[in-house]
Amino acid sequence: MSIRNSNCLIILFLFFSVHLIGAEFYSSKTDVLANGKSFQFWEKKTEYKHTYFVNQNDKNASDENDGSLTRPFKSINKAAQILQPGERVLISSGVYRESVLPKFGGLSANNMISYEAAKGDTVIICGSVILPTSLFQKSQGWKFGQDENNDVNVWQFNLLPEWFGGYNPFGMLNLPNDIEWLNYKQAKMNAHFQRRGLIFIDNEKALQVSTPADLSKAPNLSFWVEHNGMRIHIKLPKGKSPSDYKFEATNKEQVFAPTIYGLGYIHIKGITFRHAGNGFPVPQRGMVSTARGHHWIIEDCTLEWANSVGLDMGNESWSTVEQSIIANHVIRRNTIRNCGISGLQCSRAKSMLVEDNLFENIGFHDAEHAFESGGIKFHQAENCLIRRNIFSKITHAPGLWLDYKSNKNCRITSNLFSEITTARGGIYIEVSRNNCLVDHNIFYKMRSQYWLSGEYGAGGSAFYTDGSDSINFENNLIIDAENTGYGAYLNAERIVDMRGGITSYHRVVGNIFIDCKKHAIEFANVNNYSNNNLFVSPRAGYIKIGNPAPALLLDIDATRSLYKWDLNSKTVKMDYQFDEVNKTCTLILKNEIPTIDMVNLKIGINVINVDPRKEP
Repeated sequence: MSIRNSNCLIILFLFFSVHLIGAEFYSSKTDVLANGKSFQFWEKKTEYKHTYFVNQNDKNASDENDGSLTRPFKSINKAAQILQPGERVLISSGVYRESVLPKFGGLSANNMISYEAAKGDTVIICGSVILPTSLFQKSQGWKFGQDENNDVNVWQFNLLPEWFGGYNPFGMLNLPNDIEWLNYKQAKMNAHFQRRGLIFIDNEKALQVSTPADLSKAPNLSFWVEHNGMRIHIKLPKGKSPSDYKFEATNKEQVFAPTIYGLGYIHIKGITFRHAGNGFPVPQRGMVSTARGHHWIIEDCTLEWANSVGLDMGNESWSTVEQSIIANHVIRRNTIRNCGISGLQCSRAKSMLVEDNLFENIGFHDAEHAFESGGIKFHQAENCLIRRNIFSKITHAPGLWLDYKSNKNCRITSNLFSEITTARGGIYIEVSRNNCLVDHNIFYKMRSQYWLSGEYGAGGSAFYTDGSDSINFENNLIIDAENTGYGAYLNAERIVDMRGGITSYHRVVGNIFIDCKKHAIEFANVNNYSNNNLFVSPRAGYIKIGNPAPALLLDIDATRSLYKWDLNSKTVKMDYQFDEVNKTCTLILKNEIPTIDMVNLKIGINVINVDPRKEP
């Protein structure tokens, strides 16, 4: 039961003891993988032998300088063309509207190349241009409604060819290059046929419409792009003119990306990357890209407002030549937000460490049926550790998607998944058959954007998998799932490595299921196991066995009798309140409940700090 009224909670505080639960709710042993062995950390300290400086606001700044503190470079890309292993660049405050194209990589963990914001400075690398308001004109030659005499206040702007350097996002559709999995008859195609270019008005993303007539009913500050991509039309409120606003338009696909494949040992720290007009994957081409590189460290950065993917760190596509060394990256303490399709993607995700990041407001494009979305989307993940991250306010995408042979000795631990609306789940694992550990995570407010056809009803689940084996789901807390807490789909007909899915050897142990609207657990068959779980005021038939047909809708008394499962599972009563702003969860117990490994809950009010991130 959820407590909606804060006054009720105050009254409860007066009558019950309060038990504060801090970081101990999450696992304290997060450095080991699913097989129990330690993740292979590789970082070492680089003693930089030379430092270059970039300061565009210095009156003496020039790319003809030597890059010293007193004679700094004006652009970051100038430094990117000369930095050698064991060297770094310190960047002073400013908005740098440029593409940074590193020419060289480091040689080892203690001989890296580093790009860093100077201490205390705010550095923004921006893939957009400012539209001079003096170049706007009242729109002419188009009907913005039922007739050409309507009084919609629309202004046009002719984009300058020199802004684009061969890539004009306003002349290109979002459509991916690889459309193998894009079903035109079932998918919502509107977003795919929009242009890649984004317009920002006073720092807010403007809505793109498909035809000039659409502007009549569209909200103010919407825009339409002419067919050749060189002229845009923006609807303003009546009585307003362009001089009342600041306009920015994306003019780049990527803002930080080597032009040479496979560079390694690059470090990026403390930089904000903003605005990119990239297309939908596949290929995966992020606003920031490692260009199939290896051993990068990206930390304390902000990546925001990519039309498609914020950060790509893998082999880009399944059609590319595989690099001899790939991935092995560290992604730490970053904020990745406001990306149209995905925050982070990696094809061939080998030994990735993703920790203490915030992924929020991902998926502003309704394109989930293209099957490449997610706060994180990994393919062929192996030996990956994903720990202490927050995935919040994500739509048209799962929080985390491990796709295609992607759970080989991976661990997903101590993360918060909250307010995720998707056709899949907070975590979704697809056709993956090796050992994966999903433990000590919190899931709150899982919702369904829409249902996929047939019996595949994954949307609104905390965790969902299809055609996957050997998943251990342990010591997780699930609260308010529109669908199922732990769901699994057989997918018997999808052939991978000579066989279809059997969806077996799943262990669901030590979890708390609260307010799961459909089922708490949904197994594809009986070749799985459940025990030591707490089911809080569950609905009838809260454990489902899908096959063989007809499906069985059971409770723990039945699973004990039939399969010897759930011998230590219990049904209990509990109230809750979740505070997304302050990152706390309050569980109210009136009676003693069994002790479980995840957390020691006591009679009274248990206040849990649900922010898992570790301070530097």
